[in-house]
This record gives sequence, C-alpha cells and structure tokens, in this order.
Amino acid sequence: MNERALRWLPFGGDHDQNAADSASQATTGGGGGEPVCIGTVDGPLRAEIARTYLEQAGVTVHLQAESASSLYGVVSGPLGVVQLWVPAAEAEEAARLFSELDFGSA
Repeated sequence: MNERALRWLPFGGDHDQNAADSASQATTGGGGGEPVCIGTVDGPLRAEIARTYLEQAGVTVHLQAESASSLYGVVSGPLGVVQLWVPAAEAEEAARLFSELDFGSA
C-alpha cells in the first residue's frame, strides 16, 4: 500500500519511469515530479501540525525523520528534526503555506 501511495519519493527500484509518473499523478492529484523538501520542524508533534495544515490546503505531504528519533523517542535537537517533502509541482504553494506557520520560540 505505501509503495503505491509514496511512489513519487526517490526510493529507487526497478520501476519504469512512465509507470511511476502515471502512478504519481494518480496518487498525488497530478503533482508528480521529484519530491522537494520545503522545510524542517523540530519534533514529530510540530511535523504533524504542519502536515495537517498543508493537507487541508490540498497539498500532499510526506514526513521524513531520523529513524533514531522514533526508536529512542527523541523530540528535539538534531535527531528530532523532521523534514517535510512535497511533489515538485506543489512545492511553491506548499512553501508559501509552510511559511505562514508560526510555532513560536518555545
């Protein structure tokens, strides 16, 4: 299930490029293209808030965190950083929306 839903991510493999492009259009609303990291947030809670905000605006988002952060429960510092990835076609709008988020200095 995740393989089809996240086909636009650079996992590599033997997939035909045309099949991957058509699958990305089907799963991301036509977004397609290489994924783009539009920013980072500190911790999984802020990442989920950012993802929810972007998805409510119609942007497809994938969160990528260090594997050690979930293993050891790290939520701050270098291991607690979570990247937000979106399809290239949605990157400009996603970056604009992401810049509107304000998590304060806490």
